[in-house]
Amino acid sequence: MPFTISNAAQEEKNKLTSTGVWLVLLEFGFEDQNVRVCYNTEDITWNGFVWKAFPFELDEIEESSEGELPTFGLTVADVTRELTPILDANDGGIGVPVIVRVVHSEHLDINEPEFKEIFEIVDCTIDSNNNVKFSLGSENFTNYRSPRDRYLKGHCRYEEFKGTLCGYSGTETECNRTWERCKELGNQERFGGFPGVGRIGFFT
Repeated sequence: MPFTISNAAQEEKNKLTSTGVWLVLLEFGFEDQNVRVCYNTEDITWNGFVWKAFPFELDEIEESSEGELPTFGLTVADVTRELTPILDANDGGIGVPVIVRVVHSEHLDINEPEFKEIFEIVDCTIDSNNNVKFSLGSENFTNYRSPRDRYLKGHCRYEEFKGTLCGYSGTETECNRTWERCKELGNQERFGGFPGVGRIGFFT
């Protein structure tokens, strides 16, 4: 699908030669932790997080003529068996969101990815060579509330820490998305919650 890229990435794309490369990042949103890996020969730090170098391969998206949601394969070579125990503890990861992002290695200071798409794990198998084979599908939006946001008093609705909406540019690498933490970071003017909401809960 077509998408726009930043001016910096556009310049890199138009160069005849470049020392940088496009990097594919995967973020698995398991219930008790997020696993972040990158298709690269070494770990990188982007957007305040370390993305571990991991061998994986993404297949092309397959579209069904019967109106089913498109799916595609993701194969991760879990030679060191770091991912397998996490999958075992999370029922194979079925239903876990997987965020695919693309960034450029020469511009890791840009917090917004050049491409971002969210999928979810619909199937998972592990073969005798410790290759983890996922089937990823597009998010089923019938599972989400409408309107999207909850107007919470003390919890930020922004997904990306240090992203465009958050706006935090300090040295801290983690945020639990509470009003108290945002205030600690001196970023309360950009807080994505609604402290003025009354005590009775939230409104949609």
